[in-house]
Amino acid sequence: MATAQSIAVPPAMIRYGDIIMLGRPVHNGDLFSRRHPKMTPQHRAKIFAPFAALVGFDEHIRSKEIQYVNKHELDADEEWELNRKLNVLHGLTANSRLARTNNVTVSIEYYVPCTDPNNDAYGRKGLYRTITGVVRKVDNVNQSMTLCDADGEYDIAFEDIYDITEPTGALFVRRGA
Repeated sequence: MATAQSIAVPPAMIRYGDIIMLGRPVHNGDLFSRRHPKMTPQHRAKIFAPFAALVGFDEHIRSKEIQYVNKHELDADEEWELNRKLNVLHGLTANSRLARTNNVTVSIEYYVPCTDPNNDAYGRKGLYRTITGVVRKVDNVNQSMTLCDADGEYDIAFEDIYDITEPTGALFVRRGA
């Protein structure tokens, strides 16, 4: 013989059973609907847009989209040419007065290593950036150069520089070539 199992009914269901199954209230032309008109789905989405369940998740995903590359090693000819350009710039910016007088503007392509410890490229790869600005100082002792643009001053190590070009192209023309 089959035995009937009793189903446990929560006390809230017993107490509020008559209103639990009613559904959403409908407001047509009453005071509430005049004060609170129905929102479009776009406006409802705006309410929840600032909410991020996982703080920093979007930034973390965007950081994974960056394509890092290995640092390019210069061959002997490229290294010689880069040293020649650095010597020309050093002569034009040997002191602060010369740097201000000559006001040499160049574009530098340089290597920036990955600084995101959560990325697989951290410590192994980086990006190449190009910056255009006025050369303030070429420091042969510390092996760095200071470049100033609209955003501020940048100290760039010689070992990270990939190429130096002048926007007009007249400064680095090889003599006798």
